[in-house]
Amino acid sequence: MRFARTSAATGVAPMATSGDLQEPDAESAIMSPDLSAAPTLVYMRAPREHSRASSVSSGDDTDGNEKRATQFSRETTLLYLRANGVLILYSGVAFMLLLLMFHLSFFAAEMDDDNGAKPEFIGCRSWAYDDSCGLNGIDCRPFESDWSAFRCPTKCNLDGSSSLAVYGSGPYRADSRICRAAIHAGVISSNGGCGYYKFSGAATAFYGSSAHGVDSHEYLSWFPKTIEFKKGSSSYCTDLSWGILAVAVVIFFGYALLPRTNPAMLFYALVAWGFVYVHMIAQTSSVDYTGIALRTFGEIFVLLAASSFVFRLAPAYTFSHWNQLPIVRRVLLWGVCYVLPYHLLLHMNFIAFVPWLNFNIGGYEGTDTNAGTYIVIACIVVIALVCAFVFLRQLYRVGIWKKYILLYFLLVSWVLISWALFHSTDFHLHHTMLFALIIPFTRFPTPLAAAAQSAVLGGFVQGYAAWGWSSYLETIPTYLAIERPSSPPVAFNITTTSANISWGSLKEVDGYSLRLNSVEVYRGLDTNTTIANLEPNLTYFLTVAGVASYGTNGRDGPEANFTTLVN
Repeated sequence: MRFARTSAATGVAPMATSGDLQEPDAESAIMSPDLSAAPTLVYMRAPREHSRASSVSSGDDTDGNEKRATQFSRETTLLYLRANGVLILYSGVAFMLLLLMFHLSFFAAEMDDDNGAKPEFIGCRSWAYDDSCGLNGIDCRPFESDWSAFRCPTKCNLDGSSSLAVYGSGPYRADSRICRAAIHAGVISSNGGCGYYKFSGAATAFYGSSAHGVDSHEYLSWFPKTIEFKKGSSSYCTDLSWGILAVAVVIFFGYALLPRTNPAMLFYALVAWGFVYVHMIAQTSSVDYTGIALRTFGEIFVLLAASSFVFRLAPAYTFSHWNQLPIVRRVLLWGVCYVLPYHLLLHMNFIAFVPWLNFNIGGYEGTDTNAGTYIVIACIVVIALVCAFVFLRQLYRVGIWKKYILLYFLLVSWVLISWALFHSTDFHLHHTMLFALIIPFTRFPTPLAAAAQSAVLGGFVQGYAAWGWSSYLETIPTYLAIERPSSPPVAFNITTTSANISWGSLKEVDGYSLRLNSVEVYRGLDTNTTIANLEPNLTYFLTVAGVASYGTNGRDGPEANFTTLVN
């Protein structure tokens, strides 16, 4: 229906166009009571042809709007690609290159002389026998086996820890670190590789030597399980970890040269990359790389959520003038002062690889320090104090030091209250927490602040990727709470094949574990036992440890030795 206005003078509506319905009579009209004062409104039905034409016109308008919207979307996309095409292309190529290198380094290895079989991936600290093997090594059998393919990563020769000893020169004691022993045997290189190993039963002498950068120790006694190595033909067994690191550093360095980069994007990308790198290369939690990759993609979102808060605390201020900086200044601030220190601190675990430093960033037991340790610690303390003075002075100048004092006072109060509530725990300030607390002090757009910020950020990411979120209140591990023997066990009534052993009692233990050449030969309540089936004219070594509830072994006491008689 439509409204038609009539003239007050004539009282009739305008003439209908061709095809209109007939004008309604007066009874069907709705008019004003005062005909001379108001126009007459008449309801008239619109012509069918005109209604159809209006509908077609409306449809044409809708189609036109959709076409204009599509055209606008295309133009917007093209403009965005023209403005950011170089950045998108650079990021895409970088991502695909790193993805390819990861695949070739960790997932593509196969043995050519074994019908393309996949080798078993083992870590630098893997061994075939340890203290958890149980009574007489029952949990580490078989002691003899056929050849099996294996693969080792790189960096295994860098770890100078005394716990990574190699015994023998072929065959090797099975409690030797497999990868270091394989390097010593010349089967793989220091960059990792593939080969074959087999277990060869017991031996009574292991001779030390130096080969391929690895020193093996001499052990002239019995051990129930040995390991041998041989070379094999393989493909994609070279570990590309160092290459991946170099490529990643160059990629992130290159972002300083690209136009239209966003500081927040660079920060989140750097954090995500650091987490993946530590999780899969620098400090892996296992050798199941498929499982590691799956966990990485799940856990990384928690870190990115925390990083969003961290970015607003400091990096947002450090890079507040990013778009106005010249290229040279960008390279200095981002490439030199941010990318390099960040990647350096991602390798914090390498501190333990320096044998003369004797510095342990985690754990409960002390280490034997020397002059070099104190010199390094003194240098770190001096650098930290200089940075603290500079940053605190800048906080005072900008007038926000009172907020910082209040914030950290509340934080310390919370820690002290919680520690008082759980007084049986120990306070452990993890380096992840320490670095997180330092980040807010580095919120300045200077090279020194950027370098300090990236360093503590790298330590923060490394700690989370390697250890996860840990509490600052911890209980002492059970094995440290068990009393440690103060005197060695005593051997007597020694024959060619047997010996009686006794040791002192310990308080608050549920039993004792006696080890002969690092093999548990007795586990029980008594403080004496008899060992049989020994080899004649051979020296054996003894240690004893307490056993607490749930079968947890304590630390070994002093070592003793005895020699069986000659036949």
